[in-house]
Amino acid sequence: METNLSLVPLLAGSVSVFTLFTYSRRGASATVFPRRHRNVCASSNLRFVGTNSLGKRSIAISDAFDSGNIKVLDASNPKDIQLAIREEPLTKGTDKRKHFQWFYFRVSNVKNVDCRFRLTNAAKASFPEAWDGYEVVYSYNPSENHPQWLRIPNTKYTKPAADDDNENNDTKMMKAVDPELIWEFTSERDTVWFAYFAPFSYERHQALIATAAKSALAETSVIGHTIGGKPIDLVKVGNGERKVWIIARQHPGESMAEWWMKGFITRLLAGEDKDSQKLREGATVYLVPNMNPDGSVMGHLRTNRNGANLNREWQSGVYEGYDAPTLERSPEVFSVLEEMKKTGVDLFIDVHGDEMIPDNFFVGGQGTPEWSQFLEDRYVLLNYAVLKSTDEFQVGRGYGDPDDKDFKCINSPPGEANLSVGSNHVGNRFKCVAATLEMPFKDTTKTAEKKKGWCPERAQEFGASMISAFSLMLPYLRGELGSAGEAMLKEAKEKTSASGKHWYTEGKKEE
Repeated sequence: METNLSLVPLLAGSVSVFTLFTYSRRGASATVFPRRHRNVCASSNLRFVGTNSLGKRSIAISDAFDSGNIKVLDASNPKDIQLAIREEPLTKGTDKRKHFQWFYFRVSNVKNVDCRFRLTNAAKASFPEAWDGYEVVYSYNPSENHPQWLRIPNTKYTKPAADDDNENNDTKMMKAVDPELIWEFTSERDTVWFAYFAPFSYERHQALIATAAKSALAETSVIGHTIGGKPIDLVKVGNGERKVWIIARQHPGESMAEWWMKGFITRLLAGEDKDSQKLREGATVYLVPNMNPDGSVMGHLRTNRNGANLNREWQSGVYEGYDAPTLERSPEVFSVLEEMKKTGVDLFIDVHGDEMIPDNFFVGGQGTPEWSQFLEDRYVLLNYAVLKSTDEFQVGRGYGDPDDKDFKCINSPPGEANLSVGSNHVGNRFKCVAATLEMPFKDTTKTAEKKKGWCPERAQEFGASMISAFSLMLPYLRGELGSAGEAMLKEAKEKTSASGKHWYTEGKKEE
């Protein structure tokens, strides 16, 4: 027996959906309220009253907050909660599709309630093959300074099956064609948050900029604005000759990139750290912690407010009839590139996350017109410097044959690299060492942690370790390697010989 739910909406607005439902032994009733403004963060503008016959408060599902993304399709039973991820705007000109894969939502009033969640459109996501082996993350304290996000090991990417104990189960589940992302969870607390990866909120971004702004070692400035009016923040540290540019979160759902940035910036501003001091003295470091704040707040995986994939916006002429970057469609890339033209670039790192590959790895500029032996040697040194600085990195695995389950890296053949990609464009334009750094949504292979997988703590530690790697690279970014550089290059190739040469050489052209 169920009671009716009494709801009082006040000043309705904000992100996507807010769903309330009551439950009993035989099922539940649900009410879904559409939200009108997807770009506004949530507030407590919806209020509800009412309980079921057992005195239980109604279960509430919401994505009405920074980075939230979920749609509730059917919540008539806690053991069969059917959800979908919201699509992003159409990516015109380049990807020509509506991306989606990022999700983040909270479920309240669920202490000790057995719940089963189904992402029903998972098979149509941007990277559906990446769901295999993936585990959803959950947290009870996502907004704290040190949030704990843990994995749900029963996560499965499979076709939904009938539940014999679910008397309300209908035939739609049995007829489902596409597999879904499904997990079960019994919360120990009244409210729990689920996400694709641990979010790095815009509020946390503001705190990171504030930390840099109050340091005597850093300068902060705004170099432009997004379509939504948010500042594009630049942090400048050091006064050395070499110009090091590091950007993160061109793809906003790859939040591990800004966790990495937090670790890097925190150590770089540590005055007594010897490697940080060496890097500050030898280089001027330019950091853009979040290239895509609009997309981050809106709960997007790959695009900005306009639907532009920023990592395909660095050069015109790659896609027929498509000009990029422009202030109208991709002001984030436009603004950063204009600053780079003023400063020059000796080393460029673009920090990302990869949905599929369970490892950390670089993607180099092989296949660009300006690729040379000079750049190949320094790309080897860059990878080796990172290997010497952390156990969380590897070479040999990366992008290549999409059907290769071992993820053997195969680089672009000569002249075939996509110059609309950030690291390819910058490396080619400035004839400098440039790479995309990829981190996993899942976990690493050699250093896997079962409970957390790849997580904020490890991403920050990984970012901090790069200080040592980049300080080691400084003498070799320009000019001759010299005897020390040649010795290091020889050592690097010997130490990585088991991984082959394919990860640093250009790919072969097809006959």
